Amino acid sequence: MPAGHRQIPGTGLAGSVKGAHRVPKRPKEPHAKDPRKLASGRWQARVTYYDPETGKRHETSATFATEREAKKWSREQEMAYRANPHRTPADQTLAEFFADWLKTVEARGLAAKTVRDYRQMAAHPLNAFGHKALNKVTPWDIQQLYTAMAESHSSRTINYVHTVLKRALADAVDWGLIVSNPAAKAKAPRGQRQPVEILTPDEARQLLDATRGTRWHTLWALMLHTGLRPGEAIAIRWQDIQWDAQTLRVMQAVSGDGSRKILGPTKTERSTRPIALGSHMMALLRAWQAEQALQREVAGTQWEDHDLVFCTRTGSLLSPRNVARAFKQDLQRAGLPTTLHPHCLRHTMASHWLAAGQSIKVVSERLGHTSVAFTLQTYAHLLPTQQAAAAEAMDRWLLDEPSPRHPHEK
Repeated sequence: MPAGHRQIPGTGLAGSVKGAHRVPKRPKEPHAKDPRKLASGRWQARVTYYDPETGKRHETSATFATEREAKKWSREQEMAYRANPHRTPADQTLAEFFADWLKTVEARGLAAKTVRDYRQMAAHPLNAFGHKALNKVTPWDIQQLYTAMAESHSSRTINYVHTVLKRALADAVDWGLIVSNPAAKAKAPRGQRQPVEILTPDEARQLLDATRGTRWHTLWALMLHTGLRPGEAIAIRWQDIQWDAQTLRVMQAVSGDGSRKILGPTKTERSTRPIALGSHMMALLRAWQAEQALQREVAGTQWEDHDLVFCTRTGSLLSPRNVARAFKQDLQRAGLPTTLHPHCLRHTMASHWLAAGQSIKVVSERLGHTSVAFTLQTYAHLLPTQQAAAAEAMDRWLLDEPSPRHPHEK
């Protein structure tokens, strides 16, 4: 027998010890797990299956009203994977597709809060027909979902679900998984957009007067002055302020809350932006910087230096929930309605700038909106008064009446 070879037991054949090929392991068989009852009272069906090429373990799931339905679906899925381990992507269920799609959404760099919102909205169609094959979902399935949701959800929530579903299935079309987007043919309820809540100029002054000398005064003033989102405002660092240029750079934002709060990218690409600051705001920030230096001395070794402009008494990241709680306390101190949220300061800035005749494009850029159209949709209720003022100015110009300023003068 040649060197390096040995007899294979039970065969009478010789084989190479060093070069012998290992017999690949047989892939594990797919199997259905027992359905489990969720806190909502529904039943979750689960099936484990394995990639025939890599042996990697996967799991697909769907929820049903009864345990019987869940077991039936599990058995059908198990048999389908046994019959065809090489199922094509189009054979995926909607639930399987969404699991993969949400991973790609995260990889695109969207804010963690946005991804969580997408996952939360996706739960509605997945609970209703997540067990269906991706290429079997119809516009009628989606329309029935919206009809059912209308009994217990606002039109705003249904429209958000529609946006997420439509976006995900549009990607499925682009990737060649389905021929057309069924969500594009479904009709979400219109509903009426709720007008934004704002403070009047007098109320804004009341708030600032009542909080003067407190640790929150500069934060409320900055949000009123800049229109920053609360999560953006508490993520500002001292290095983001360009003192000579009197400019603030919005570079990051806080998302989540409590133990889940994180400091990450802004909501969208356009949310990363420069914002011009006035002289009074710059003076407030200088004074607050000096006050914070004293707080750092008091905290001593407990101080965590994250370079944050607004932070806890030991320098750590503020919780959005605690900011909202402090805002309500300060509203009460100022004698204002405590139903308002810190986000109203952003709406207040935008509303008063538009009411004063500022360009909607400038306001949109300052707010970091994805488009001027979105700004227009949000604050459209303010524009009729501007239109009336513009009409009066045009009348004076056409009739050659004395006017303090020509319509085209800067």
